[in-house]
Amino acid sequence: MPTMDTASVQAAYSRWSKVYDGTFGWLLSGARRRAWDILDAGAGAHVIEVGVGTGLSLPLVPPGCRLTGIDFSRAMLQRARRRLHQARAAHCDAVLVEADGSRLPFGDRTFDAAIAPFVVSAAPEPVPLLHEMVRVCRPGARLVVLNHFTPSNPALAKLERRLSAVTSSVLGFHADFPLEPLFRRAEIAIDTVQRATPVGSWYAVTFTRREP
Repeated sequence: MPTMDTASVQAAYSRWSKVYDGTFGWLLSGARRRAWDILDAGAGAHVIEVGVGTGLSLPLVPPGCRLTGIDFSRAMLQRARRRLHQARAAHCDAVLVEADGSRLPFGDRTFDAAIAPFVVSAAPEPVPLLHEMVRVCRPGARLVVLNHFTPSNPALAKLERRLSAVTSSVLGFHADFPLEPLFRRAEIAIDTVQRATPVGSWYAVTFTRREP
């Protein structure tokens, strides 16, 4: 799998910010809603969204929840902040923070739940990102990762491996991104893997912040 560095990913998403809502926004809106349904955050919960992007999840925050959304792309966050003004009018309680998901600026056990939509395959360091999600959540918290993972079909998997060099350097994400090896490297036990779209290899993976 090709490596990615922070500067190249930030540059890629600075470009993406101009067209993100019109492409991935509508294309994956159902998957994003599905992931929030799976998270099932109740009233009073404080949720962290790692990779809030342009803020497309803001209308999905359940009533009574607080959201802290982080992203390390300033261009994406600028658009999210504009969307937040509209969301606040609909009683969305959220704050947005520019931060690196692999180095979260929050204390241990700060949040009641965590969600990371479409970000782990774009992270230069996906394993530390998962570890940080766990660290900042309280014991028993549910965490959801929504992402495209390498398909089981051998022909499609081979194609994605060939595309990965281009997507990594130009588009800012790994096309070839196997699910189980990632969680094995992170030493995180998966609770469930649920399809997030009717077609394609988009899945919502849940796991739990367990007692140390």
